[in-house]
Amino acid sequence: MTTYPETICAQEAARLLGIEPRRIKQLVRDRHLFTIPLPEGGRAIPREILVKAADGWEPLFSLPGTLTLLADGGFTEDEAAAWLYTEHDELGETPMEAMLAGRHHRVNAIASTLAL
Repeated sequence: MTTYPETICAQEAARLLGIEPRRIKQLVRDRHLFTIPLPEGGRAIPREILVKAADGWEPLFSLPGTLTLLADGGFTEDEAAAWLYTEHDELGETPMEAMLAGRHHRVNAIASTLAL
C-alpha cells in the first residue's frame, strides 16, 4: 500500500519557491515537481520535494532525472508517485526516502531497469 506524505497546494508551493502560481504547472510538466491525487479529489504537491537551500526553497535537485527515467519507462505521473512512495526490497525503504537521504544514484539505477 502506498502512503503519501504531507502535501501542499500549488499556491503554497509557488509562495515557497518565490514564483508566480502559474509557473507550477510548468515545473510539473518539466518534471521538476509532481503532484499526487488527494482522497477528496484534486491534486497536491508532496511537501518534502521542496527543500530548503541557501537562497530559499527549491525543488529536490535529483527529482527531474528520476521522474524522466520513470516516464521513459512508461510510468504515468500517478504510477511514478506510487513507485516513489512504495517500499522496495532493493532499497530497504521507499525510493523517496532514499532520494531525500542523498541516494538518488541507487534509486535511478533501479528506475532505469524498469523500462527493460
